[in-house]
Amino acid sequence: MKITSRYWLHASVLFPLIISSFYCNKEFDEPPPYTGPAIRSNMTIGTLRNLHVTGSFEQIMDDSIIEGIITADDSRDNFYKALVIQDTTAGITVKMEGYSLYNQYPAGTRILIRLKGLWLGDYGRNIQLGAGVDRSVASNPSLSGIPQALFGRYIVKAGNSGTVQPKTITIDELNDSYQSQLIRLEQIEFAASDTGKPYADIVNKQSVNHTLKVCGGGSIYVRTSAYARFAGINTPRGNGSITAVYSVYKTEKQLLIRDTSDIQMNDLRCTGTGPKTLLNEDFETGIADTELILQGWKNIAEAGDRKFMSKKAGDNGYTELSAFATGQPSVITWLITPAINLNNSANEILSCKTKDGYDNGAILQVLISTNYDGGSTPWKAKWTQLAAMISKGSTNIAANWVNSGNINLNSYAGNVYIAFRYEGGDPVSTIGKHTTTFRLDDVKIIGN
Repeated sequence: MKITSRYWLHASVLFPLIISSFYCNKEFDEPPPYTGPAIRSNMTIGTLRNLHVTGSFEQIMDDSIIEGIITADDSRDNFYKALVIQDTTAGITVKMEGYSLYNQYPAGTRILIRLKGLWLGDYGRNIQLGAGVDRSVASNPSLSGIPQALFGRYIVKAGNSGTVQPKTITIDELNDSYQSQLIRLEQIEFAASDTGKPYADIVNKQSVNHTLKVCGGGSIYVRTSAYARFAGINTPRGNGSITAVYSVYKTEKQLLIRDTSDIQMNDLRCTGTGPKTLLNEDFETGIADTELILQGWKNIAEAGDRKFMSKKAGDNGYTELSAFATGQPSVITWLITPAINLNNSANEILSCKTKDGYDNGAILQVLISTNYDGGSTPWKAKWTQLAAMISKGSTNIAANWVNSGNINLNSYAGNVYIAFRYEGGDPVSTIGKHTTTFRLDDVKIIGN
């Protein structure tokens, strides 16, 4: 009995140790790699849209699932309580009862939507997907959004697919098949009466339509919410392209931008009449008696350390340079315009005005280059001197501005740069001083 008892005592101690040793040495299988959500789409967005009859509401009763990439969210507040998604066949606006949706569903996210129980409807013919029908106004029922508490029931995220590339089309190709898709139009500009205007009325909280005109003919509206974060920014004046979500309201075609970066209009206008202004600098924005700083311009000292300065005389701004009192034997400074594109114009004319003072031999040249790289060593590029009339010979500051005359640039094409190159010096010796003061104003280039 004692032996049996002792045997079971030893066994009771050893058995857990054996089991423990077995589990400590067990090698577990690696978990399978993540392959996305378990559900798969079985319907295209294009097929879903075809289920809708304009002016009606249709509830989806089968187990259909669509998949698409979010192309527009509410991060800039021009899309309110909605996401816009598209696949390779079509796009659709999904109404959502929530704010800051972009935190959970940012643009570029691929999502799947379980359609069973959801509804199709339209707002002014623009087809939408929602959770139900609001009939509180019997004469004007509307589609209601998916409640926030039900987002997870209907929407499944399937990873990030990156930026969706817009479809570049012409305005004549726009039709209902492009609703809620990201599209791109080129050679387009705001109507003259709609340039330089806020995108929306932030004072009265009114959404605004601005007219876009196409160079080859045709027009379309850009509609912006008063609550968009960019509503107070002014529309551009140039010509270029727009990337936007295409929408309709009844018979009206509309474009909805996600942010102002969707609009790139830096080229010459095509629908205006009269001369085109390619450059117009009056130097009024500079701070008097400080180094001249203008957006896109270069102010570079090649020899010495003197640069063009902003100056004021009465209510007139201009720029000025002199080697006087520098103590430097050589003062060479370049003032260079931004690149000017001459491909979209003809018969271009450059003009400017100058004054000189205390002339003792310094020079101011007007030059043009087609191979300057926009960098900090312009003297390495090839420059051609232009036949400009420059003020000279004044013992004091000249009383009147001298017009350069009309300098013809018609023989040039592509991007060009105009430079104003000052060359003088103020050596310690009284011999060889060339410290003439030059003033420059009203630099303009116009073309047809």
